[in-house]
Amino acid sequence: METNALPLEGIRVLDLSRVLAGPYCTMLLSMMGAEVIKIEDRAGDESRTWPPLRGALSGAFLGLNLNKKGIVADLKTAGGVKLVKDLVAQSDVLVENFKTGAMEKFGLDYETLAAINPRLVYTSISAFGRSGAKAADPGYEALVQAYSGVMSMTGFPEADPARCGVSFLDMSTGVSSALATVSVLFRRERTGRGGKVEASLLQTALGLMSHQVSNLFQHGVVPGRIGTAHPSVVPYQSFRASDGDIFIAAANQNLWERMCRALGREDLLADPRFADNPSRVEHREPLLALLSEIFARMTKAELLGPLHAAGVPCAPVNDLDQVMADGQAEAIGAIARLEDPEEGELRLVNLPFFLDGQRGQVRQRAPRLGEHTRELLAGMGYPEAEIAALLDSGDVQGE
Repeated sequence: METNALPLEGIRVLDLSRVLAGPYCTMLLSMMGAEVIKIEDRAGDESRTWPPLRGALSGAFLGLNLNKKGIVADLKTAGGVKLVKDLVAQSDVLVENFKTGAMEKFGLDYETLAAINPRLVYTSISAFGRSGAKAADPGYEALVQAYSGVMSMTGFPEADPARCGVSFLDMSTGVSSALATVSVLFRRERTGRGGKVEASLLQTALGLMSHQVSNLFQHGVVPGRIGTAHPSVVPYQSFRASDGDIFIAAANQNLWERMCRALGREDLLADPRFADNPSRVEHREPLLALLSEIFARMTKAELLGPLHAAGVPCAPVNDLDQVMADGQAEAIGAIARLEDPEEGELRLVNLPFFLDGQRGQVRQRAPRLGEHTRELLAGMGYPEAEIAALLDSGDVQGE
């Protein structure tokens, strides 16, 4: 894909967010061609300090802030707020994830900024939403996993509730926020006006649990912890082989029969307890005991080979480094390589979809704190004397 073919080229995004959900939203937009200006306070996005570090380079910050230009503006000062308003007048999108009420306190709420630029798309991300009793509560990924019910159904029955190892609520909220932002940009092409997007980790959690919520409302079923298993399909979970774990997904009757034949255990097909999926769910424990005994005597290779050959979905339970060594991620273009003059080659996660058969564009590493302040101010038409005065005042900082 040529650079000028990227769908969001010419769109300017102001990123006032930090940590995960907002930065992932804006990074996705940047990889689809948008110019993203990351506006930080003097301390910077806290993910800059998350170990492991290489010098001042945090893997966490780097992985969520590609392609962005960095500027420092203190939103508690008149100069910092004026700069943001000046940028809003020349921008298409603003993304923020401050605590409820903070943007109003700064004088940067949607109504104020929409009066400056009626075409602005204002995307607001929160933990629990911007209304209701919990609107002003601080919130993070694990906290919302706990509150939403996700944590109560994660882990094994005999163990404590567990946090999902991936910050999937933050990241999924970033995806849905990017989708909503692009949708309003599309509508703007017809109406000429922008609008306000509100997303939250709680809304994301409930959306991702749509079928569990429906089962609760329709049937009164409260889901619990069942480890790697599926509540409605058996066998569909991880099993321990003699040299590690594998996951088998015999998700329908055909796959169940294929699995039994591939293992040379046609006798299981004749057992009335396992005749169909409802029967297997009813007799989950004796079936899993039988299968676990079979699998424990075999290596992963001895299991995966025949199962693959029979067309039964299965995979080793990999560590992340094993995934990267496997080659599949590289084969689908999921990993981007970036040559940085200071850091050398950087390997990073690419845009998670194709555009006309090509990936989006990774153009530059994440910015140093305030790296592009002077460049952006000059590009906005600020006289050199005013730039110097702003930098001297401390309202705006950077290089």
